[in-house]
Amino acid sequence: MPKIWFSVASSIALSVGLGGCAGGTDTSAVTELSSPVSLPSGPETVQPEAASASAALAAYELYWRISEQAGRAPREKDWRPELAKAMADPALTGYVNEVGNLASVPAHTEGRYGRSPKVTSVSVAQPQRVVITDCLDATKEHLVSDKAGEFGRNLDHPDQPRRYEFEAQVVRYPDPDRWLVQQVQPRLEKPC
Repeated sequence: MPKIWFSVASSIALSVGLGGCAGGTDTSAVTELSSPVSLPSGPETVQPEAASASAALAAYELYWRISEQAGRAPREKDWRPELAKAMADPALTGYVNEVGNLASVPAHTEGRYGRSPKVTSVSVAQPQRVVITDCLDATKEHLVSDKAGEFGRNLDHPDQPRRYEFEAQVVRYPDPDRWLVQQVQPRLEKPC
């Protein structure tokens, strides 16, 4: 069971919340986002980096909302179509597999991760890509058994870090035009 939870926790770092990552984040690759600029004779415009960052953060929030729903009810339905609204491969298949693991245990998540997402880099080259670094706080999120005879038992792995860095790469797809979380990397070894 601990091996399953560790695997589930590392990708399921998808149940949402607060954070407050402090220090240790390399910002040398950060593209500074400019504030909106007014053109002399036209309407206010937004720099491409700022627009990309804003769109990617919105997609990242959708990713968390749907992921939380899937983690709370992994046996409710086939979650792939719903998750595909916010994710692309390899993140999509990885998370669909984690939801399948939850359903087979059987278990579900309760509570929410604390989070504090920040855009750490923006590339407007095609395809546009935004890196978001988050600090996950799992102190109020738990894995709970649905197995007969142990229903409701806490299955959290005792060695699982409760606060750690989480990175997501969000990519703009052209057809149809949308932003999707393409890659996620829980960094359990990096407390925040």
